[in-house]
Amino acid sequence: MHGKRLRLVPVVVASTAVLVTALAGCGDGASTDAGASSSSPAAPVRQSVAAPAAAAGCAANPPALPGHAVTIDVPPATIALDSPGTGAARPLAVRPTAVAEYALFTNSLQVSQVAGEQPSGGNRDVTLPLTAQPACADPLEVYLFFDAPQSTDAATTKALEVEAGSVALVTLAASGEVRSFTLAAPPGVSSEAQTAFEQALLQTFLRLIPLPAEPVAPGATWTVTRSIRADSTLTQTMQVTLGGTLERPELKARVDESPDDSVFRVPGSGSTLTIESYTSEGNGTVELDPARAFAQGGVQLEGGRTLIGDDPAKKLTQKTGSVYRFGPK
Repeated sequence: MHGKRLRLVPVVVASTAVLVTALAGCGDGASTDAGASSSSPAAPVRQSVAAPAAAAGCAANPPALPGHAVTIDVPPATIALDSPGTGAARPLAVRPTAVAEYALFTNSLQVSQVAGEQPSGGNRDVTLPLTAQPACADPLEVYLFFDAPQSTDAATTKALEVEAGSVALVTLAASGEVRSFTLAAPPGVSSEAQTAFEQALLQTFLRLIPLPAEPVAPGATWTVTRSIRADSTLTQTMQVTLGGTLERPELKARVDESPDDSVFRVPGSGSTLTIESYTSEGNGTVELDPARAFAQGGVQLEGGRTLIGDDPAKKLTQKTGSVYRFGPK
C-alpha cells in the first residue's frame, strides 16, 4: 500500500505565475514546497532498478515501489461511438503482453506579454526514455522503468538525472486510457524537477487517444470528452477516426480544449483572473499495437489566451503550444 492518493493538476511555469499574480494585485503570491514537512521522517532510499530485456515478456515478480510513493489519478474520458465504420467490425482493446521501449518527448511553449511590456517565457522540453513491462497477474498494470531524462536545457537534464533507475506503476483501461500512475520522488530531486517529471507524464496521459468499447471497422469515428481541472476548468474534445487495419490500427484525432467558464485561478494564491479569450486545438496520429502499453505517435496543440486582472488596460496575452509523443527509444 502507498501512503498517498492525489489528483495532480496541470501547472503553469513560474514566470507566468509572477505575471498573473501581478495582474491580480497580489504582492507576493505564496509558494508551496511539496517536500516541506513539520516532522522529520526517515530519509527515503533511492531506487535504482534495471529495465527488463526486450524479450522478457510480462513481469512475474514486478519490483516493489518505495513506501513514500504516491498515486496520481487521471481524469477519465467519456467515449461515444459515432459510426462503426465499414466492413467486418471487431472490438479493439489494449492488453499488453510484451515489453516495449519508448522515448516520450514532451514540449511546452508559453510566451506571455502584459500590454506595454516585453514578452517572456519560451519552450520547455523533456524526453523520458522508458521501458514498459506489463504484470503477468494483470496486464493492465504496467511498470515503467526510466533511463536518465534529457532536455535541450542543460540545467533541466542535470536536475532530472536522479530519476534514472526509478520505476512507476501505470494502471491502464482496456480503452488505452491511463487511470492512475504511482511513483516516488527520488532522494535529492528538487521539487521543480520532480514537478517537471510528473507533469511530462500527466500531460501525456491526458492526451492519449482512447478506443471505444464497441466493435469497429476501418472508417469508424468516435468522440472523446474529458474534463480537466487546472488553472482553468477545461473540456477536452477529440474527434477520432480509425484508419489502418484492425491488426495495426491507426487513430487520427482532432483535438479541442476549451474553458467551461471565464475563471482563471492564479497559481500559488487564492486570486483569480478573467479569461477574455482562449484557444487550444490541434491534431494527433498514433499507430496502435494492442500487445504494447502505448501507441506510437502523439498529439500536438497550439493556441493562446488573454487574461484580465484588476486593470483592464493591462491584459496578459499568452501564446501556448505543446507536443506529447511516444517514439522509439
